[in-house]
Amino acid sequence: MILALTPETLIQERVAAFMQQDFLAIFHSYHPDAPFLHFFPDCDTYLTYATTEIAGIFEISACEILRTVQHDETAEVLFRQRLLLKGEVIDSLEIGRCQRATDGRWFFVAALRLDLRKLAADLHSCSWEDLRAAGNDLWI
Repeated sequence: MILALTPETLIQERVAAFMQQDFLAIFHSYHPDAPFLHFFPDCDTYLTYATTEIAGIFEISACEILRTVQHDETAEVLFRQRLLLKGEVIDSLEIGRCQRATDGRWFFVAALRLDLRKLAADLHSCSWEDLRAAGNDLWI
């Protein structure tokens, strides 16, 4: 179970869960209002999908938290990932949108994934707007 007390910890714990293929933890890390839950309204549906479509095919080999912007009960975390998908290495950035629950724990709402090759600005100096524009605002 993921018990994140900061947005950064939430991202790190989700990455660790993906690395361990702990799809149950991933499912329970989503905020109840996450768009993801429209596609997978119950845990069994997601677990079936994850074991047939993700397990053994998709792997995170590295993750680095770059920066966070927090506003009260919401946060956006920028992190860099190296993904392995069917033998192909993909370097990407993600903006993870998180929301804090009343018990203080953080939950995952959605993410915007960006291909590093499409980022026109310097990674460390670009604005959140630059990042969103590079990702075409496709939240997953």
